[in-house]
Amino acid sequence: MKNLLTIIGATATLGLAAQNANVVSAYNYMKDGNLPKAVEYIEPAILDAKTSVVEKTWRYRAEIYRLIALGEDAALKQQFPDALDRAAESYMKANELDEKGAYKRENSQALAALQGASLNAGNDAFTAKEYDRAIACYGRSEQIAKSFGQADTNAVFNSALAYEAKGDAAMAIERYKESIRIGYAKPEVYRYIASLQNKAGDRDAAIATTREGLTKYAGNKELMLDLITFLLAADKSDEAEAGVKAALEVDPGNAVLWSVLGGLYDKKASDAKDEAGIMGWYAKAEEAYKKSIEIDPKFFDAYFNIGVLYNNRAAFEYEKCNKLKSDAEYTKCKTAADAIYLKAVPFFEQAHALNPTDVQTMEQLKKLYAKTGDTVKYEQMKAKLGK
Repeated sequence: MKNLLTIIGATATLGLAAQNANVVSAYNYMKDGNLPKAVEYIEPAILDAKTSVVEKTWRYRAEIYRLIALGEDAALKQQFPDALDRAAESYMKANELDEKGAYKRENSQALAALQGASLNAGNDAFTAKEYDRAIACYGRSEQIAKSFGQADTNAVFNSALAYEAKGDAAMAIERYKESIRIGYAKPEVYRYIASLQNKAGDRDAAIATTREGLTKYAGNKELMLDLITFLLAADKSDEAEAGVKAALEVDPGNAVLWSVLGGLYDKKASDAKDEAGIMGWYAKAEEAYKKSIEIDPKFFDAYFNIGVLYNNRAAFEYEKCNKLKSDAEYTKCKTAADAIYLKAVPFFEQAHALNPTDVQTMEQLKKLYAKTGDTVKYEQMKAKLGK
């Protein structure tokens, strides 16, 4: 029994010596610049029960793979495609085993370099549209930062961009929200989340997210415009109107906002029950559209919309005329209605000048020219429409 125990002890000693020799050989090959041989010797050492719990083993392994990952030898990088991962995990393991902190400063400096390299590798992969690889690289950068007790906000945000580009909306939203949670302080993150929620059909969530963004970035014009867009799409006119007015306080020279406000007033006119209310809202809508044109004389929508406004006003008048029994009263009423209707002509003409291919504008002009008896312009418009 004594001889047997002696043999077992000797065998164990030889095994440990062999693995220690592997660590030393790996280090020597690394110093000589023969990195493939260094890898060949270091890998068995990290699998051994004795040498795998030694800080030096992991530090040498980390150094070997760091030299491969950050070196200029493309063939070597191709031979060891996961060198960055292995270097990072090895430095983190070395720090974990370095109870006295003898090498923590050097290891941490090396890890910081690997973190930067990981982030850059992720950006390169993203540019190349290799989104899965980009996500993996950003994940590595994030993991390294966590080992320092820090948060890599850029890596988290960029991973969200990669998930969105890849078409994984759920993960993109999750990562965008995580980037907000860890302090990525930019209003566009809320915009990206809301846009994805809206595309998924969850308009209420998009509205809530945008409002959350505005509580943090009050007065942000892009968020305010997004909120108005979502509210209009959700047919929440009163809330949209409040949003437009709030946005105009921040950006009074915004022609689009004035045109949107005109559209909201136009809708209120259509919904109003009494004539005074109808005329009042039409007047407000006309004023808002004209303000939009004043700010931006080349804004097609405002010209087109004010033309439609005059159509709607005239239609209201024609309906009143049709209820009259007296020919004289009818003629007087119709003349007034025609005058309102024809007020649309210069606005539709300007809209046509700005966008000569818009079919709706041409259709309106054809009807108006027929009304005025302008056969030349009528035939021109008819020819453009191919009718």
